[in-house]
Amino acid sequence: MTLAIFGIFGVMTLLGAPIAIALLAGAMGPMLIYGNIPLTVIVQKFYNSINMYALMAIPFFVISGSLLDKGGVSRRLVDLANALVGWLPGGLAVVSFFACAFFGSISGVSSATIVAIGSIMVPAMIRAGYPKSFALTTVASGGWLGIVIPPSTPMVIYGISTGTSIGDMFIAGIIPGFVLAMGMSLYGIVFGFRHLPKPKPFSLKEVFISFKGALLALMMPLIVLGGIYSGVFTPTEAAAVAVLYGFIVGIFIYKELDAKTIYSVFRSAVITSSVVMFIVGGASVFGYLMTRAQVPGQIAAFVLENGDTPRMFMAMTVILFLIVGTFMETAPAILILAPILTPLLPKYGISPVFFGVVFVITMGIGMLTPPVGMNLYVAAGLMNEKVDITINRHLGAYILCAVLVLAVLICFPEIVLLLPNMMR
Repeated sequence: MTLAIFGIFGVMTLLGAPIAIALLAGAMGPMLIYGNIPLTVIVQKFYNSINMYALMAIPFFVISGSLLDKGGVSRRLVDLANALVGWLPGGLAVVSFFACAFFGSISGVSSATIVAIGSIMVPAMIRAGYPKSFALTTVASGGWLGIVIPPSTPMVIYGISTGTSIGDMFIAGIIPGFVLAMGMSLYGIVFGFRHLPKPKPFSLKEVFISFKGALLALMMPLIVLGGIYSGVFTPTEAAAVAVLYGFIVGIFIYKELDAKTIYSVFRSAVITSSVVMFIVGGASVFGYLMTRAQVPGQIAAFVLENGDTPRMFMAMTVILFLIVGTFMETAPAILILAPILTPLLPKYGISPVFFGVVFVITMGIGMLTPPVGMNLYVAAGLMNEKVDITINRHLGAYILCAVLVLAVLICFPEIVLLLPNMMR
């Protein structure tokens, strides 16, 4: 059965089927071949997996991020990032990373971060004399910071699938997210020093003015995280509060939201959330078949046999995640692998929060690696270019910087767990 499950899934993936369809096909095929499991199980597992209160946080966070973006927040965040770091060599590249990090704190979706920040930064970089390939690759590399810095859709999915505190996951992603932004910015600074025009000088006045303009945007993650940790509301309720906050800021304060824009926000959120839910349901059915085929037990036995120390275990899992990330999106990878691997964490004394952050970061790096490389396609689409323009030496340098930062985080888990431990 194991061969049939992964064989059908692999063929469907290679044929270009959507990941949810490939997962369902990988589950239904063995059911039809072996006939020992009723097909009604598919419907039951699919429905039960998406009929969860906590999953309502996903559409709410998508809506809140879109409302703040369309309400003028992304432009103000770019202005703030430009004032803070735009004076560095390769300043606009550094601005792109920090603007993505700031926007990630209100969005939680990688593709939304690329579109919101890239639509502003890519034209600005090209006008300033930056190569188009460098500009698009930079935005693609910064976009996945949106799934590391809270609120994060993959962290919600990880928390639900493993029973880990979503609030702890959110707070643990803050420091790694900004460290990753700084790490990848180093290449932008080096490239800018060698090849790009001299940046503008630093202005404390501009920092103050831009911070004042972006303050309301920066308040949203504070409200969400503060409300969760103070016990005022759950993560799902926090997401709903974020939507209300986005309405208030966009309509009554920035005054850049109208009925047509609000309709497009909800339409986009329905599509995005439906895709995520479809993937969740398909991954649940696929995971059930893997359990019936005893795949989780086989993987666990292999890991326990070969992973003698916590660092050896982390090295093995990171390599696995990097390989999986080249052909599978983040949500199904988490739903399939997290329930298999997290039960092994107590044996190694590894925090599930730390493991979850590393998992999300590694899958984020996978968003930059072909053949799937979703971020590369989204970034190339900003300028109606083929994806080949984003596959270059700059991409390799950014991935290397991210992997080095990830290695540091694995060697020093205290960096990831600093804020969660302080909040206890």
